[in-house]
Amino acid sequence: MKTVIVGAGQAGAWVARTLRQHAPEAAIVLVGQEPHPPYERPPLSKGVMSGAQPEPPCLLSIQQADELGIRLELGTRAVAIDRARRQVLLERGLPLAYDTLVLATGGAARQPNIPGANLAGVHTLRSLDDAVRLRGALQAGRRLLVVGGGWIGLEVAATARRLGLQVCLIEGGSRLCARSVPADISNFLLDMHRRHGVDVQLKGAVTAIEPAADDGALRVRTHRGVELADVVVFGIGLEPNTELAVACGLQVENGIVVDARGQTSDPAIYAVGDVANQPCGWPGAQARLRLESWANAQGQGIAVGAALAGQPPVPRDLPWFWSDQYDVNLQVLGLPSEAGLRVVRGSMRDAKFCVFQIVEGALHSVVAVNMAKELKLAKRWHKQGRCPSIAELQNPDTRLERL
Repeated sequence: MKTVIVGAGQAGAWVARTLRQHAPEAAIVLVGQEPHPPYERPPLSKGVMSGAQPEPPCLLSIQQADELGIRLELGTRAVAIDRARRQVLLERGLPLAYDTLVLATGGAARQPNIPGANLAGVHTLRSLDDAVRLRGALQAGRRLLVVGGGWIGLEVAATARRLGLQVCLIEGGSRLCARSVPADISNFLLDMHRRHGVDVQLKGAVTAIEPAADDGALRVRTHRGVELADVVVFGIGLEPNTELAVACGLQVENGIVVDARGQTSDPAIYAVGDVANQPCGWPGAQARLRLESWANAQGQGIAVGAALAGQPPVPRDLPWFWSDQYDVNLQVLGLPSEAGLRVVRGSMRDAKFCVFQIVEGALHSVVAVNMAKELKLAKRWHKQGRCPSIAELQNPDTRLERL
């Protein structure tokens, strides 16, 4: 069996590792556009960007790939898929023949469509090279303007404040991380960043960027006038890399459409990770969902790798996400909504609390701030189909691990 995996990120690396684990005889080729072997992305906006962590953890080093018999084709781009001949055409080199093809192409940072977006000093953050460029630009005393109040924007702002930069953050919506968390958590995030000195502007907009001086400073035109900045970072979302899938005729709708096994409209082609629009059986979710998270990329990569090797379906956990900002570790389990009851354990004022969402007696979602143990317990309760009572969850004297 010849398997070609296009995309050498979290999802692609786990497909390769898992397939090799279950199919020692399989020929596996992993194609990556970046020159780096697969690495973890979450540290990019934190330790790597700040310089505290020179490089992110490696998921599959060149030595490991060699030992596992996984062929790495790095620093090259897949430019077309010939489904009739079952070949992947590369920017450089000979076509790669496949029996099965996995598209783990991820996404690209959404680019702003405004004048001046291509000036030096204007950045996005998606890759290791992006983080290294920002590391050189984020110097104490400089002025940073962040556009976008999602997780990337907030993590960049927090890292920059810790490095001693002046930070202004502009979010177009009425609250932070509105797609991911309820309003009270958005308010908690807003208060936290303002307490740390970030000038957060909601319902804002950036319309143009212009050079302000010969020293590289920028004049940023916004909803309330002009902001001066030395560095601008846009964190306005991700565009799934579906070009290959569209060009070869696969079904695409907000990502590459796949079934529960990760299979696309072509039985020989699978898709995983940020680019895959998958069926969703999780509580409160739409029928289909495209998830942009570390945990989904790993979990779906493992599931597809096992499926390619003919293994039984791998059970999928609830969606899980985390973010580290300042001295706060925030974790989200499930897909929070405004439905049902919300039970708070701990204190938002002390930045140590859990919000349990209960719908029809079942645990629907959990948002945990600096309460990792409780989040871990909630994962266990969900797998067991159990939910403690409201009184037990609220009572600080209740030993949740004994329930």
